[in-house]
Amino acid sequence: MTEKELDSIVEERGTDSPALVGILQEIQEKEHCLSLDTLQLISERLGISLSRLYGVATFFKGFTLKPVGEHTIEVCLGTTCYVRGGAHLMTDLQHQLHVVEGGTTSDKKFTLKSVRCLGCCALAPVIRVDDLVYRTVSTRELPEIISKYREG
Repeated sequence: MTEKELDSIVEERGTDSPALVGILQEIQEKEHCLSLDTLQLISERLGISLSRLYGVATFFKGFTLKPVGEHTIEVCLGTTCYVRGGAHLMTDLQHQLHVVEGGTTSDKKFTLKSVRCLGCCALAPVIRVDDLVYRTVSTRELPEIISKYREG
């Protein structure tokens, strides 16, 4: 994030405390993470201690301090999805993407995560890629789903 980009975001959102979360969300959306360099720049611009920024960034689950992929794949491992094959989906995705759960592929295309519930139990097992939920997914469907995002 450049100083100019940050200044533009701050100018639009303001410098008061309620604006902080929105500023962090916008930066993460653009950069896919909140890097230490960016947090230091925000600290200087807003006059907020780095420790306070770190506290906010680690308190909210939606923020990440390490780079994530262009696309996030979430595998539901809640009870219903797990029983209906969610664990197999996770294992297959780990093999196909050559990444562990919580990790990002070497090409920075995908981050693979597990979630405990996506609220779609009747459609189990489900995975979510970015904001799109795939229902009653089988391991046979995974290569096709991945290829949509790898090529796009």
